[in-house]
Amino acid sequence: MNRAARNVLRKIGTDVHLDEEREEHASREMTDAQDREGQRAEDEKKKRSSQDDVGMSAVPEELLTESEKRHELYRRRQSMASRTESAAERLPIMTSEERKTRDRNRPKYHATEFEGPIEKLIDKYQDLDEVQKHLSLGQSMKYEFTEDGCILDRDGNMIFDGEKVVTPQKKK
Repeated sequence: MNRAARNVLRKIGTDVHLDEEREEHASREMTDAQDREGQRAEDEKKKRSSQDDVGMSAVPEELLTESEKRHELYRRRQSMASRTESAAERLPIMTSEERKTRDRNRPKYHATEFEGPIEKLIDKYQDLDEVQKHLSLGQSMKYEFTEDGCILDRDGNMIFDGEKVVTPQKKK
């Protein structure tokens, strides 16, 4: 039933769901009020517990002697320290075995740097897998290694045919 029809029936007084809606509305209001009251009680309890922990800080600082100020400072530090865990419990202390397993599971990264043009790398290392390892990031994006052992550049020109370095022909 749409909302307009329901409003008309509600005004006439023949709406069947009216009592149910009133009960739902009243129960929602009651639970909201109980939640607010529970929250208020918790806030009061927290406020009281924090007031109990105040100590001499409620006394204005001008009225305290130097020793009382020092005492209050150390008392505040001690109460803060008691709220947190000790450093030994917070810090992860690893055994040598845990450190070895952690290091074993990490991937080994090697820094890439430009060693020279690909032709010189091919002459130096001879093995294409080793050449690929020594390519810089830019070179690895520029050249494609095919399955049959050839190396192609971006344009599809052959750089290495599997046996020797092929110099690309310059276009006129």
